[in-house]
Amino acid sequence: METSGNKSLIKKILFVIVTLLPMAIYMVVYMPVFFWVESLEPAGGFHIIHTAIDDMIPVVEAFIIPYILWLPYLCAGMIAIAVKSRRISRKTSYMLMAGMTLFIVISLAYPNALELREAIPDRDNIFMNMISYLHSIDTPTDVLPSLHVYDAIVVAAGLHLTFPSKKGLLAASDLLTLLIILSTVFIKQHSVIDVISAIILFIPVFIIICFVIKPLKRDELKAS
Repeated sequence: METSGNKSLIKKILFVIVTLLPMAIYMVVYMPVFFWVESLEPAGGFHIIHTAIDDMIPVVEAFIIPYILWLPYLCAGMIAIAVKSRRISRKTSYMLMAGMTLFIVISLAYPNALELREAIPDRDNIFMNMISYLHSIDTPTDVLPSLHVYDAIVVAAGLHLTFPSKKGLLAASDLLTLLIILSTVFIKQHSVIDVISAIILFIPVFIIICFVIKPLKRDELKAS
């Protein structure tokens, strides 16, 4: 016989599943499209993304750790938001979907690539081995804007909207987001241009989805 605690847990799980269902459906469609775009060879070649600042940034292989924490952070953050607020969770999902869709459009209209991996030093340690493996499975094409940066900022913003009074949680989230952003350039996965373009993309998407289209009300953003 189920206890009230078990029933409550099942209800919460179902609530989260239903809340995140649009995002899950979107990902089923998005991933094949993403891999299709990745497989394209543009007739005019790729536009190389590069700045002098990229050349001044050293390889710090320990940054592979926050880089790979990106996906667990996104999943944990989205679940936490969904448990607390379906409306803010949906807004966060829409921001992710908007950015990822625009990423596909940009990749098709402006095929781009990096040549930064040539700067990777020949050091033998577990972190360098992890970076080498990452580079072997992830092509240096279609990098602008950085989805690692964009998605992390979106989830961080969603957590701020959902848990405005949880200062410790938000500080940890912001710190991890910052480390994820830095990791993209310190392991030569992205140029600073990719990072800046992701931040620029986030700003109008955030404003439009959260405060223009069916704007969040003040009572939805009250301290919890």
